[in-house]
Amino acid sequence: MRSEFVDEIEQMIPTLRRFAHSLARNAADADDLLQDTLERSLGRSHQFEAGTNLKAWLFTIMRNRFYTECRRRQRVRDHADERRFGAADGEERVMGDQFARVETQEVARAFGMLTGEERSLLIMATVEELPYETIAQMLEVEIGTVKSRVSRVRAKLRRIQEETGDIALARVGLPSKPVRTYLSAGTA
Repeated sequence: MRSEFVDEIEQMIPTLRRFAHSLARNAADADDLLQDTLERSLGRSHQFEAGTNLKAWLFTIMRNRFYTECRRRQRVRDHADERRFGAADGEERVMGDQFARVETQEVARAFGMLTGEERSLLIMATVEELPYETIAQMLEVEIGTVKSRVSRVRAKLRRIQEETGDIALARVGLPSKPVRTYLSAGTA
């Protein structure tokens, strides 16, 4: 393995750690994600094309590992819910669809409570997936300002959901899947 490649990856560890924390939002999970990313990148060093952006390559590996782990955990939760309810095949799909529909309505209601400026900023950063640099140029502000505004809007969206009790069927005591929508997943 190329020594300079390993050195470059070592220099990226603080940046990768911050990205892992922004995705996982939990120190232990972030550390696991960082370790998994480092293992994968070193094990697949032959796939990295010299002269390309190492940071982007490492971030892509980390993001993909994070989403894979989220899907795995969701399957485990879904299976546990099925067993708890004793649902027969097919019944769990209907119940899951109903939960998803309620969650979508709750997120849409909370999203509607944001100001127009907040909604457009969140759409640019998450749905449109515009880079922060592009958004900063469009709004004629510094990139740090864009990052903090997006963070505040995401926090406000979560707060609105908590204050209105819209955490997917929590009021009726049924098990609910956490609302990890594209808007609140911490992407961008």
